[in-house]
Amino acid sequence: MAWFLALQGPPNRMGHAPTYELHESANVEQIEQEMVSSATIDRAVAIPAVFHQNRRQVTLYVRPAAWGAWLFFELTDQERREMAAASPVVNALAQAAKKQQSRKPQGPPGPSVLPRIDQNHG
Repeated sequence: MAWFLALQGPPNRMGHAPTYELHESANVEQIEQEMVSSATIDRAVAIPAVFHQNRRQVTLYVRPAAWGAWLFFELTDQERREMAAASPVVNALAQAAKKQQSRKPQGPPGPSVLPRIDQNHG
């Protein structure tokens, strides 16, 4: 099961609430305590996260005071796949890729073969 961090902006900010998967080395209780204490002094908290498909570890710096609320939650692999499938961003990217594939010209597969110019034609 993987842990996630969801951030929600203050009511005057409209838009999608970003959600980040935490790296397996993340100590959720420690991060939670740092975020609570950092919110009052407006300090950034370093959070080990995972960067999407290539699963590369990155460090996310979050200023808790800039967010209206944050939430840590845990998902199983199945729940994570379902969440990704329901994501409007993931769906839009998949539709764009499918549309781009259908627009490609249907020519010969691979490069054309040209005769060599150094051959002696006699």
